[in-house]
Amino acid sequence: MKNLLEIIMPASLAVVAGSIVVCLFTLGNHLTPEPVREEVSSCAGMGPLPQPVKLISALPPGAEPGDIAAGDALFKGNCAQCHAVNEVVVGPALAGITKRRPMPWITAWVKNSSKLVASGDEYAVKIFNQYQQQQMPSFHLSKKEIEQIIFYIEDNGYRPAIGTDDVAYTPPKP
Repeated sequence: MKNLLEIIMPASLAVVAGSIVVCLFTLGNHLTPEPVREEVSSCAGMGPLPQPVKLISALPPGAEPGDIAAGDALFKGNCAQCHAVNEVVVGPALAGITKRRPMPWITAWVKNSSKLVASGDEYAVKIFNQYQQQQMPSFHLSKKEIEQIIFYIEDNGYRPAIGTDDVAYTPPKP
């Protein structure tokens, strides 16, 4: 009986390993994550759908495959000292920023927040005062680099509930 097990066990392990290798080669390109950007107009076994259904993209709208990785590096090199995506650090949490402000405002704020505060922009003044008038440094980032940071934030942030305050977090008063 022992001899039979010594033959069957290695043979069955070889068959299992071979099956795994065959499956991996068969799946090939199907294992790499790619954004889904298409519409589905029919479903197998159900026939045509009344309206085409948009499939969810793996990337934020407008982002290209390398943008999130580039935004991650830019965020860590320029923003992470004072900000986190979902938590308040020195400055506000940045998740949901594009729901609170349009991209041109965000770009102007990142490039020179003190200029925006000095202009009397209501939201800029509100943020400045809310965070103990802590001045955010100006950054010499291109519009594309700022967009990449925003793509990273959107990819890693929560989706704020409808009706929440337009500031991510209000720190308690000391």
